[in-house]
Amino acid sequence: MQKVGYRGVRGWVVGTLLGVGSLLLSPGFSQAGVTDDLMDTTKHPVSVSMAMQADSFFGFNPSVYGTYGLTKDIALAFSTTYWTNISGQGVHDANPWLELDLGLNFTFFDKRLSVTPMLGTVHGSLLSSRGGSFPKGGGSRNERTTAFDGWVPNIIVNYMDDRFEGEFYAGYYKAGRNEGGSGGTGTTCTSDFPDCQTGRRGTWDFLHWWANAGYRFNSMFSAGVHYEHLLSTRDNSAPGAQQDYYRWFGPYVEMKLAGGMALRFTAGHDFADNEDFYKLKFTKTF
Repeated sequence: MQKVGYRGVRGWVVGTLLGVGSLLLSPGFSQAGVTDDLMDTTKHPVSVSMAMQADSFFGFNPSVYGTYGLTKDIALAFSTTYWTNISGQGVHDANPWLELDLGLNFTFFDKRLSVTPMLGTVHGSLLSSRGGSFPKGGGSRNERTTAFDGWVPNIIVNYMDDRFEGEFYAGYYKAGRNEGGSGGTGTTCTSDFPDCQTGRRGTWDFLHWWANAGYRFNSMFSAGVHYEHLLSTRDNSAPGAQQDYYRWFGPYVEMKLAGGMALRFTAGHDFADNEDFYKLKFTKTF
C-alpha cells in the first residue's frame, strides 16, 4: 500500500511540474522569451528573502524564499529550509532534514494579498524511517539517509496594508518511502530497504500549520498574536502513537527596518506540554 501511495504522490508531482512547464512553454511566455531577456528584472522582477530563524522545538532552521515574476500578479515561487535540529544517524552519516518547495505566487488587491500554493520534497530520514530527535525514538539501522524522504503540499497566505498584517501557513508532510520497516513488534519486516529490522521505526506523517495577525503602529513597529500547531496524523510504529507535539499561542512583536529587513520575536504558552515556547526570526529581502 505504501508503494501505491508513493506512485500516486509521484504522479501528482509530475503533473504539477508539467503544469508549471506548460505555463512556461505557452505561446505567450515562450514567444516573449525569444524577444526579451529572461534575466531582465524590469520585465521579470525577482525577490529573494533569507530568514535566520530559531525556536524552542526545531532549533536553528534557516530558510530562503524567492519569486520570479511571470506576469503582473503571477510569479514562480521557491523555498528551501534546512532543519538542523531534525537529524537521524543514517548509514553514511547524520542527515539534517532538507526541504525544497516549488509553486506559484498569486497577488491580489494591489499586492496587499499574496497566495502561494507549493509542492515540496523533503530529504533525510524523518518521515520514511522515523529517524530524528523527536520523542519515541530508538536506534535502528533502518534510519538511513534517504533522498525524497517525503512530499509536502503546502500553502502560504500573507496580507499586509498600512495598518494590518497577517499570515497563514499549512503543510502536510507525507512519507514518500518506507525505509523504516513496518513498525511494531511483528516477525516480518516490510520495507523499501531490503536490510530492514523488524519492530523498529515504521513511518509517519505530519500536519504543521500556523496563523498570526497583527496591528502596524507605524512603518517600523507592529505587534499581534500567533498560533501554531504540529501533530502527527499517522504513525505506524505502534497503535495510538499519533500525538500533538505542540500547540503554541502567544504574542509577537516585530521591528521592520529600511533595506528590507525585519526582526520578529514570539513567545507564549505550549498547551500540548504545559510549558513555554519562543521563536525568533530575522529576514532580509533582496
